[in-house]
Amino acid sequence: MSNPVAKIVDRHLKIWNTRHAAERITAIPSTYAEDVVIGEPAAWFSGFAGVELAIKAVQAQMPGMDLAVTGPIQTTGDMSTYTWTLAGKDGNPVVKGRECDHGEA
Repeated sequence: MSNPVAKIVDRHLKIWNTRHAAERITAIPSTYAEDVVIGEPAAWFSGFAGVELAIKAVQAQMPGMDLAVTGPIQTTGDMSTYTWTLAGKDGNPVVKGRECDHGEA
C-alpha cells in the first residue's frame, strides 16, 4: 500500500473498528489532526475526544459491526472520498455510505 491516502484511510478504519477504547485513544493522535471534525447524522464531534465519542456512539448503536472500504479512494488536492459499508461478521452490509475527507497525507 504505497498510496499515502490509502494508508491514512486504513488507519482510520482500524481505529473505528477497534473495540477497546484505550487502544483507540492511543491511536487517534497519530491519525487525526487536533482540530478534526466528524459529522454524523445526529451530531458533530471535534478534537481527539470527539473522535472517541463518535466511535463509541456508532459502536453502541451497531455493536459488532466493522467498516470497510468498498470502492476506490478518489483524491484531488487535499480532498479524498470513498464508499464504505458497515457490516456484521456475516459480511452483509447494514449501512452503506460515502466518506469525504479533507486533510494532508
